[in-house]
Amino acid sequence: MTAFARPDVDETTWINGLYPYLTQSGGAAYANTNPAKVPVSEITGAGSAVDGASEYALLVTVPTNIGPYVVSLTRQAPTDPWLADRITPPAR
Repeated sequence: MTAFARPDVDETTWINGLYPYLTQSGGAAYANTNPAKVPVSEITGAGSAVDGASEYALLVTVPTNIGPYVVSLTRQAPTDPWLADRITPPAR
């Protein structure tokens, strides 16, 4: 979320900073995002896992200056790093 919440950087810097944390489909989904339109600019606390996680899929709620985002994380094997597939803003 720290790499995502940077509306003040240019598009190339933003996506290149985000790619290491994204799945392939997540990278494709956010590739053409204009960071100036990303409404969040500050993470305000630690994330917390939502009940129902498995070794391969996890939802994390992350508090931000505009409300809680939900980040969908996935991995292929229990030893692989978690990667974000979807970053969902708070309902408005």
